[in-house]
Amino acid sequence: MKCLQYDTRRFFLCGMRFCFGLWLLYAGVVKWIMIGPHAFVGFITAEFDKSWSPHALNVALAWLIMIAEPVLALFILSGKKARLAWMLTALLMFLLTIGETILMKPDVICSVEKPLPTC
Repeated sequence: MKCLQYDTRRFFLCGMRFCFGLWLLYAGVVKWIMIGPHAFVGFITAEFDKSWSPHALNVALAWLIMIAEPVLALFILSGKKARLAWMLTALLMFLLTIGETILMKPDVICSVEKPLPTC
């Protein structure tokens, strides 16, 4: 329980690392165990093959997501090279957001139920 003696900033960062790392690990493990690698890759390619994105890129990115989520989760939870771990995780989050944008899913950037007010 050494973390309970941390100053406020360090305690918050430890909590963020723990919560986000566990969430990302859960997301990655579910894809490997519950869904299965080939089913997940098939789902991603089926969705993205409808867009302008080439099939080979869709397959590569699906496998990247499958591998990156649990690896980055363990990297975050380890606490080593925290800046690099968070930077790579942020890049993965941007990749996922760009993917949703390519699929034309507006709920990634705003709520569909309550659209942003117009000027």
